[in-house]
Amino acid sequence: MSTDTPTVLLDHVRPKGGQKPDQWPTWKTMAYTLDISLRFLASSAVGKGSIARADELIAGYWTRILKAGNASLAAVGREKFPPGQACVVMSNHSSLLDIPALMGAVPGSVRMVTKEELTKVPVWGQALVKSGFIALDRRNREKAIAQLQKAKRVLAEGVHVWIAPEGTRSRSGVLGAFKKGGFHVAMDLSVPIIPCWIHGAHDIIPPDSFVSRYDGEIVVRFGDPIPTAGRSRDDMEALMLEVREAMVALSQQG
Repeated sequence: MSTDTPTVLLDHVRPKGGQKPDQWPTWKTMAYTLDISLRFLASSAVGKGSIARADELIAGYWTRILKAGNASLAAVGREKFPPGQACVVMSNHSSLLDIPALMGAVPGSVRMVTKEELTKVPVWGQALVKSGFIALDRRNREKAIAQLQKAKRVLAEGVHVWIAPEGTRSRSGVLGAFKKGGFHVAMDLSVPIIPCWIHGAHDIIPPDSFVSRYDGEIVVRFGDPIPTAGRSRDDMEALMLEVREAMVALSQQG
């Protein structure tokens, strides 16, 4: 049992009321997503579509999403991010709420690697690309490798990059096999990898579900940074195992 005290980032905004699960928070989330997309595109149209402007909108976005289902958010280990150093964050991924939870829990700017199909969605897709999110074609390895070059540019701007090392959401909640793309990015730039585990999001909105349970609690735990500087391609398997073991250890805390 971990003795770390979580930093509360968003508490329950209403008393827990035992409201039955429904789709209303999901519909609200869709409306919030359209709103933030239109607002960022409007800023971009007048030359103000900066990282800082996107961060300002994201700060309000994730809180609105969690408040829609009266969920709370806390984080443990935020101080483990090296000051002034952009990192690659690697976590489990099994819920639609993982991304808003990480938006709130990761200190500083953060952008996500997302599947390319989402960038084809009208309005939202344009906003994702312009605000620094990294599209990835999971069906085309060569194209995906080229697309990950954008992750390097984002990191070079001081923005943390979140990558689900499994490549997609886990339907069971159990970690699947890791893909190497994110590890290549971290090693090429010699940036640390921050292992992470998200507790509770899966219970609020399970994979492939649009029904949300109210009054849930999400805790995001960050582990010690794992350095990649000085590691060669021969160290890839050992690095992947080290990150995996760190994530499993975090999953057992709480």
